[in-house]
Amino acid sequence: MKISVYITSYNKIQYINEAINSVLDQSRSADEIIIVDDGSKDGSREIISGYASRYPGKIKVIFNEKNLGISKTRNIAISNCTGEIITFVDADDYFFPMKIETELELLRKTQYDCIYSNLIFVDEFSNENGCFADKEDHPVEGDLFIENFTRSFHVNSGSNFHNEMFYKSCAQEIGLYDEKIKIWEDWDFRIRMSKKYQYGYCPDVNSAYRKLENGLHNSVLGLHYREQMKVYKKNKHLLSDLEESEKRVIQNSIYAKLKKLIINIGRLNISKKQYLRLIINCFQFIWVFQSKKTLGFFYKELFNNDA
Repeated sequence: MKISVYITSYNKIQYINEAINSVLDQSRSADEIIIVDDGSKDGSREIISGYASRYPGKIKVIFNEKNLGISKTRNIAISNCTGEIITFVDADDYFFPMKIETELELLRKTQYDCIYSNLIFVDEFSNENGCFADKEDHPVEGDLFIENFTRSFHVNSGSNFHNEMFYKSCAQEIGLYDEKIKIWEDWDFRIRMSKKYQYGYCPDVNSAYRKLENGLHNSVLGLHYREQMKVYKKNKHLLSDLEESEKRVIQNSIYAKLKKLIINIGRLNISKKQYLRLIINCFQFIWVFQSKKTLGFFYKELFNNDA
């Protein structure tokens, strides 16, 4: 089967070489590499063009005229992949040499539709600072809808997986990435993917995910809150066929995560005397989760402890 790997890039000149080389150096070669640059201004386009010139039958490059955002860029990449199977890496991350081979073998010999692997976390200098799953962990397989919705995969790190391998037809069937979502687009994608398709786990460390101070995961609190709330509200209807106990697991998990964010945002609103914004945020949260008791919690956290 034909394997496509796509790479998304935006102003990652210091890392793009490592990302591309890690895909080129696979024990099982990718049949094609699609690189989509989202309007970089740091000179990384010249590096990408150089690779395309050296590997004309292997690497296809798409340069967005302007910055379109990660969701649109991912969709452009997937739409240009001609392989039946897709995996991906962002320009500041990289694969280990057996990534494609081990995941493809598992995908072929099982009934799973998506494969995710163990990975390490690295800093800007490629120093390792943790991993997704420890040896004693048993990451979940099969129906991962609840786990993807709650972002809890039975690992001590409490982290998300990245760089999964999947059938292109599955991604197309669920409608690809939602281009209205600015960040957390991968969470939304995996929620919808796991509602219909099964996931397998490969215990090999197959990629490195770089945590950067200026990365999207460090965006302002308000953006994180809005986009996570957007994902939850959008996909809440997918809970309708679950048992009540399963619904509560998801709702309580999202409630707890977003409550921490809204409290921090509320304190920021108070410090800036943005009281109308504070009221709007609090009542929106209460309305979404239908929890009137949260009003008392907000008052206690934001005002009684304000001193």
